[in-house]
Amino acid sequence: MIKRLFNIARSEFNDLVKKEKSVPLPEPDFFETHQEESDPLGRFYANLEISVGSDRETIKTAWKTQLKKYHPDLHGSDPEKKQIAEELTRKLNEAYRTLDSTFKKK
Repeated sequence: MIKRLFNIARSEFNDLVKKEKSVPLPEPDFFETHQEESDPLGRFYANLEISVGSDRETIKTAWKTQLKKYHPDLHGSDPEKKQIAEELTRKLNEAYRTLDSTFKKK
């Protein structure tokens, strides 16, 4: 869960840095990254932990797998973990909706 939070925070930070048009920080080499800087949808692929350009079926499978792992109902006993899981679930749903809509447009 910590790795996922780090990846999400990094993608949000990179988006912020891009908006300010400053030089982005180098990616840490101790985490595997799936995000391509040139692709604006890269952070959504990173949130689903799949490679950029994956097909629609892979996106749906990854979304379901991640939801099973991070669903808030699984962390109901600890309020802090539940809050984190709710945030992750929101990000996963946003990523899935955005990527799925791009495939529908094509």
